[in-house]
Amino acid sequence: MDFTKQPLPDLNAQEFEGATFKQCELIGTDARDAKFIGCTFEGSTLSSVKVDGAVIQAHFTNSKIEGINFFTAKGGLLSLSFANCLIRYSSFAELKLKKIKITGCTLQFVDFADTDLTEADFANSTFEDCTFRNTNLTKSDFRTARGYSIDPRQNKLKGAYFDIPEVLGLLDAFDIEIG
Repeated sequence: MDFTKQPLPDLNAQEFEGATFKQCELIGTDARDAKFIGCTFEGSTLSSVKVDGAVIQAHFTNSKIEGINFFTAKGGLLSLSFANCLIRYSSFAELKLKKIKITGCTLQFVDFADTDLTEADFANSTFEDCTFRNTNLTKSDFRTARGYSIDPRQNKLKGAYFDIPEVLGLLDAFDIEIG
């Protein structure tokens, strides 16, 4: 099933398996209790989409995602990956997203509080004002990522990978000057 350049205002309780959404606009869309299994969103805009109770197993590429509270979806059935996306004003709080791939993305004002991001891959992503609090980042890969500010006192970082000089973002919480 292929959807191209279609506005999709109401997807409530609908089921999609292996569907591709190309250049679609989901703005204020009601996707409560919908199922997206093995779906791909390419060059699409998803803004303020209601995903309460939804099953989302999808890959997003070159898409704009904003104002989505992914934590309202069915967390145990959530499987996400993002490549070259703009993700902003969205929340992944309290979700288990082990081995998630968020690569080449720009993340602005994204909430990862209380999220399990064990072995996550953030290659080439840029973070702006994102929240990491009580987040499990064990073995996560921040090499080539930029702009993150993570307090090591409030997050699990064992075995996480960082590059110089960006690793200095781990010192932001200490309010110190490095010259």
